[in-house]
Amino acid sequence: MARAYIVLRRNDLEDSLLQALDLVPNTSQRRFPYETYPQTHYLSHYLLDGVNLAVQLTGAGPINFDGDNYGLSTYLADRVENSGTVNDPALTETQAANIAAAIEARASDGDSLLEADINTLINAEAGVTGAGLQVGNSSGSVEEILRLMAGERYKVPDGEALADATPTYIPINPGVTRDGGYFVTPPNRVQPLDRPGGRRPTDPIPQADPVQTGTQDVNYVDLRLIYDTGDLHRSALLGVLAQLKDPTYSFINPNFTYGTGGTALLLDGTTAIGTDGQAAAVQVYKADGTVI
Repeated sequence: MARAYIVLRRNDLEDSLLQALDLVPNTSQRRFPYETYPQTHYLSHYLLDGVNLAVQLTGAGPINFDGDNYGLSTYLADRVENSGTVNDPALTETQAANIAAAIEARASDGDSLLEADINTLINAEAGVTGAGLQVGNSSGSVEEILRLMAGERYKVPDGEALADATPTYIPINPGVTRDGGYFVTPPNRVQPLDRPGGRRPTDPIPQADPVQTGTQDVNYVDLRLIYDTGDLHRSALLGVLAQLKDPTYSFINPNFTYGTGGTALLLDGTTAIGTDGQAAAVQVYKADGTVI
């Protein structure tokens, strides 16, 4: 079943404040074993969340990722080659950050995020010509960008290579050229004791920090998988999601300030939400970036 993606468009919707309860099946009321994919959930995963920061690179050639990097600009730097430019370099920090901001601004406006839309934003950035998500050695995809926009976290570990000494972008080919980044998975929470079967309930809690291996990561978020169903479309057209998509949706969070210079902002990161608290809360996308 194809996935769909609900993207938060404002930063003042904190955890456990917002739900879409008309999605089917309802998480607490679904019938086992026939309805195995719960759909109702809190809409709490905001892209610009303090973990997904601007990509950091080091070196002029070779170029590597500087520190553990997460987020949309990290994904773009990792996955998009600046094809058509001399030596086919990687995107720079500034280029990746500006393209990410342009994608976020488009979602903030509630516009589509089709591959053609995103490629246009990529090539609108100064110094980028002839590039795209699937052009040359690029390996990006619309759906992976939507996964990020909906709250999943993409990581490139510290020291990962990006470009050689030329500097030419190094294509991702795990085990051959370079591994590239990945969407993180649930972390190892407890270090097991060194005995068959691991820790028993009566054992003391280990003092050592849990070891994270492979794609395990403490910054993982447990994101509900939303599917492209008729019930989702009904909600987006006539139900709860339709109300949340409406630009007149109004909400005031006392932990934020509103109006010019306020802390309540749209997904573009710069547009302040007015003192009336009115601004669309979400946008809903099909897996190909079409607005539902």
